[in-house]
Amino acid sequence: MGIYILLGMILIAYSISAVFYFRHFFNKSSKVGLCASFCLILALVLQSIFLLSRAIASSHAPFVGLHESTSFFAWLVAFVYIFLERYFNDRSLGILVLPLVLAANIVSVLFISPVDPLPALLLSPWFNFHVTASFFAYAAFSFSFITGLLYLTQMYYIHHRRVGLVFSRLPALGMLDEMNLKATLVGWLFLSISIGTGIWWATTVWDSVSSWFLDPKILCVLLSWFIYTSQLITRYMIGWQGKRAAFLSIAGFASVLLAYLGAGILTSYHVFE
Repeated sequence: MGIYILLGMILIAYSISAVFYFRHFFNKSSKVGLCASFCLILALVLQSIFLLSRAIASSHAPFVGLHESTSFFAWLVAFVYIFLERYFNDRSLGILVLPLVLAANIVSVLFISPVDPLPALLLSPWFNFHVTASFFAYAAFSFSFITGLLYLTQMYYIHHRRVGLVFSRLPALGMLDEMNLKATLVGWLFLSISIGTGIWWATTVWDSVSSWFLDPKILCVLLSWFIYTSQLITRYMIGWQGKRAAFLSIAGFASVLLAYLGAGILTSYHVFE
C-alpha cells in the first residue's frame, strides 16, 4: 500500500507542477515560476526515493520492465530539464516537458509489476552500458522533439501574422534551432553507442544474427537512427535546418516512441524494457 501512496504523491506533484508551468508560460509571474520549479523538484525527490527503493528491493538498476524503464525515463527527462532550466534561467519549455513527464509516469503506473530478480540474460557488464546509453538518447530526443515542435509553432504564428501573447512567450527561432541541433547530436551519439553495444552483446549471446536482427524493436530503433542520421547529414551537407530539421526531429521521435512503446511490447528479445 505504501508504494501506491508514494506513486500517487509523485503523480500529484508532477500534475501540480505542470499546472504552474502552464500558468507561468502566460503570465511570467516569478512567484508562479518558483512554485512550478519547487513542485518539480519535490516530484523528482519523491521519484528518486521510489527508484532507489525499487533498486534496493530488486538488487539491480531500476530500468527492467516497462514499468521501471518508463519511470526511469520520466525521471531522467525531468532531471535534465530542471538542470537546463537553471542553466538558461528560462522556464518556457516546461509547458511541454511536464506533460510528457506526467504521461510517462502514468504509463509507468499502468504497467506496474512486482519486483523480480534480474534475468540470467542481463547478468552481463554490457547491460548497463547498453540501456543507460539508450535512456540518454531517449531523453535527448525528447528535447529535440520539443524544440522542433516549438519552432514550428513559432513559424505558424509568423506565417499567419499572429504575433501575440503566445508568440512573445516562445524562445527565438535561432535559439530553438540551435537547441534542436544540439539535442539531436547528443541523442544520435548515445543511440549509436546503444546500438553498437547492443550488437556486440547480441553476438556474444546468440549464434545467428538473423535470430534477433528482425526483432520489431531492433528494426524500429534502426529506423530511428536512420531518421536522425538523415537529419544531421542533410543539415551539414545541403543546409537543411529550421523547419525541415524540426519535421525530421518530430518524425524521429515518433519512431522512438514506436520502438519503445509499440515494438517494445511485441519484442521477443528486449523483454527487460
